[in-house]
Amino acid sequence: MASKDDLIIQRIDDLKESNNQRLDNIDENLAEHMRRTSVLEKLHMDNQKRISLLEEPKIFIKYLKNTALVVTAVLGTVLTLITLTGKM
Repeated sequence: MASKDDLIIQRIDDLKESNNQRLDNIDENLAEHMRRTSVLEKLHMDNQKRISLLEEPKIFIKYLKNTALVVTAVLGTVLTLITLTGKM
């Protein structure tokens, strides 16, 4: 029959092994989580690129409209000045 000390030592060894298995499992889960996070970050970056490409025509049209408004305003001012001075 094993003494109390032997039983305690055996129980401690069993707990160590159980804890080591848990730590290994946690490490595996963490590695998988990090891999998934990396994949999600790449997908997010790809989506950001797609969104910016989709918005480029809208930005260009807005720029074109603003440029047309400025040119029209300048031409309108010039024509008004010419008309008022009677040169036309």
